[in-house]
Amino acid sequence: MKMRTTFLSGLHQCLDEARGARAGAKLGVLAGLLALAIAGPASAGCGAPPEANTKAPTVFRSPSAASAGHLVSAAYRPGEEGRFLLVSDDKGSGPGAGIVGMWRFQLLSNGVLVDDGYAQWHSDGTEIQNSGVHAPITSNFCLGVWQEVQSNTYKLNHFPIAWSSDGQTPQVEIQLTETVHLTDPNHLTGTFSLTVYPWNGSDGLNVSGPALGPPTTGTVTATRVTLSSTVPGL
Repeated sequence: MKMRTTFLSGLHQCLDEARGARAGAKLGVLAGLLALAIAGPASAGCGAPPEANTKAPTVFRSPSAASAGHLVSAAYRPGEEGRFLLVSDDKGSGPGAGIVGMWRFQLLSNGVLVDDGYAQWHSDGTEIQNSGVHAPITSNFCLGVWQEVQSNTYKLNHFPIAWSSDGQTPQVEIQLTETVHLTDPNHLTGTFSLTVYPWNGSDGLNVSGPALGPPTTGTVTATRVTLSSTVPGL
């Protein structure tokens, strides 16, 4: 009721002020009052006294480069109360990390080849490997997560699953950890530890007991794959 009374008072005042003016001007005033009434009680009436309009006018500010509308990369972390984090705040990972990209890697233990293939380290802190020494039917793709622990030094926690030769059941589960360091933008070296556990025979990923032996340890080397890279051996 208060808004309606204010609106009607303003309407009568504007009609009085508009007498003798052109019809177009009258229509413009009426349209403006109607818009104000629809918008709500704030600043209702074209002749409202100054004390009724105590709300400071909105000031338009040109957006700065930092506040201009733009998309940003974000990553979700479990346990972060369901919120997304800017990857630059994502616990050491991010698009600017030197490790991000595709790599041709080798794992050697006492001169014996343990694995040889390609890996991708992603800006959201995840990693994937394509093993070149395991048949696809036995599972040659595996996944991991990584974090930068010092400048250009990274830790990887990686979980392969080895399946039977017919690809029907898991045989063993493996935990592979690495600590690697970028020696330059296109090369890294480091160490690894690989521990093998027996599968418990269920439909899940649980292991049935302790490791099947001491960890296999050795060295990691890798070369970045770029647009000018060729297949190995050329």
